[in-house]
Amino acid sequence: MINNNIDEEEDNFLDKNLKDILINTLQTTNEELNYLEKLIKIQKNKINSFDGNRSQPSIVIDNFLYHGDLGHAIDMDLLLDLHIQHIINVCDCSLDDQIKQVFHVLWIKDLEDSLSSDIRKYFDQTNQFLEECKMKNEKVLVHCQAGISRSSSIVLAYLIRYHNDSLEKAYEYLLDRRPIAAPNYNFLIQLIRYEKELKNKSQLDDKQNPIKPIKDTTDF
Repeated sequence: MINNNIDEEEDNFLDKNLKDILINTLQTTNEELNYLEKLIKIQKNKINSFDGNRSQPSIVIDNFLYHGDLGHAIDMDLLLDLHIQHIINVCDCSLDDQIKQVFHVLWIKDLEDSLSSDIRKYFDQTNQFLEECKMKNEKVLVHCQAGISRSSSIVLAYLIRYHNDSLEKAYEYLLDRRPIAAPNYNFLIQLIRYEKELKNKSQLDDKQNPIKPIKDTTDF
């Protein structure tokens, strides 16, 4: 899972001060830092393919999982056109009553995009919500303010729980569909630990629920 031989270019993604912060605040191990370096390198290589803002949310899993920002979540016409029925809101503000009356909304509130926030405690709840939507063949939008950090973490937690055998593969998959997906380093560390936790419990289900190819990977 983790490559301990980081080349010089990869090692430059985290400077000493940032590493010290991660070690002191999150008790991050050298093994976790190595894995984090690898994920950052993957993300840096993919983000260069993003050519600006898009009016449509990203299609992560065709006919099921969409990933976007607050602008998508408040656009009633867009949501109806896409046949969205459920929304996971991972930003600070509540959605309008009109949206909540039409769509089934799970609001993960009071979660800051910071190095001190605990996003792991929500993974079981959001994974269950998403899997129930999938079992009913109903579409769901996951969003935060900008669709970059908090919502990406929620999507990745779902992908590594049900569709991929590692965070690395899940992140590569997500970045192919949403190159701006970039959880903060604290969230990535928590995702690394979540992957390890699932492996220890033998709860990685990629063979049971493989992701079918999406129709169009050009929308970010």
